[in-house]
Amino acid sequence: MSVLGQSRAGSGSGSASLAPAADGGAARRPCTVAALQLPPSATSAEINAGSPSGRFLAGFSSVGKALATPTRWDGTRAEAIKVIGPAEAKGVNDSGVTVGSGQGANGRSIAWAYVNGKVITLPIPAGYTGAEATGINARGEVAGVLFGGVRTAAARWRDTTANAQVDILPASGPAMAFGISDSGVVVGGLDDDKGGSAYLWDAQGQGSSPVVPDGFVSPRVSGAQGEWAYGVLSRRTGEPALPKVPERRGSRVATSPNSGGQTTDSQTAAVAWDLRTGQATTVSGGDVGAVSSDGEMVINHDGGTASLRSADGTFLTLPSLFDNDSTYAVALDGGGTQAAGISGRKPVRWQCPEGGK
Repeated sequence: MSVLGQSRAGSGSGSASLAPAADGGAARRPCTVAALQLPPSATSAEINAGSPSGRFLAGFSSVGKALATPTRWDGTRAEAIKVIGPAEAKGVNDSGVTVGSGQGANGRSIAWAYVNGKVITLPIPAGYTGAEATGINARGEVAGVLFGGVRTAAARWRDTTANAQVDILPASGPAMAFGISDSGVVVGGLDDDKGGSAYLWDAQGQGSSPVVPDGFVSPRVSGAQGEWAYGVLSRRTGEPALPKVPERRGSRVATSPNSGGQTTDSQTAAVAWDLRTGQATTVSGGDVGAVSSDGEMVINHDGGTASLRSADGTFLTLPSLFDNDSTYAVALDGGGTQAAGISGRKPVRWQCPEGGK
């Protein structure tokens, strides 16, 4: 049994919050931002995910008010993926294999993979009529959702072929999957009487709930990267707020739960779970957009700003292309130096100093 089954919701064990910086006064070089190219004729685009190396990005683009077209970025080059009907890319690995969801010719949802220049429709098992692919790992395993009328089920495709084995993951009721770790852990959620809660399935399909740190409830998982899952928690009524994340551009700063720093009224906390240990790390407000192999995170804060959080608990603002633009980050490479997302309405990449130096 993996470490996942050792931690149950509400246990509070194995959790952590903001860590003090080793040197809270040392200057940091700022991150830089650059706009990404769009496919020919496209007028807008958004990013949904990135590969661990930082080379590939996945999302969608549009021409005017036309329906979305799946798009993959290879470095700076943008490529529209030709899928029948409206669709978008939701995951990509370091081999460039891209997965996503769309609407097939019959109007039903399809899960697809883009492999070596070809679009492959992933199989749907008997009893279901539609599917979505939401994430892919380094081994080419795909996580997603199956639809059968009003029923939903979390699923794992063992590869990206038209006859791939599909695992329907066990659940007590409706379930969904939003990502898959490199070791095959599927992350998602159950639709329960509490309005939904985070759930994890190990490589053998055995399910468990992730750690919920003391003072928090209602965990939600939004994705996985490497051996990390990430999402959001709600603060238990009556619990004190976590320290507010400072917004000091280009400076090395950190706060600690015991620092007496300014608090925020946010009722949520961003969270990342280390799937190898079960430990949860929380950050006040907003949500986690992606996690590096060493635990760096891009955090999207309440109010439309984003920052890179180093593993030691320090923060660096991800700047906008233009003043007053909002920013939202959804990708971070394994080294924690290249992030991607949107600034205003434009897709962008950020380059940050290596090791937070």
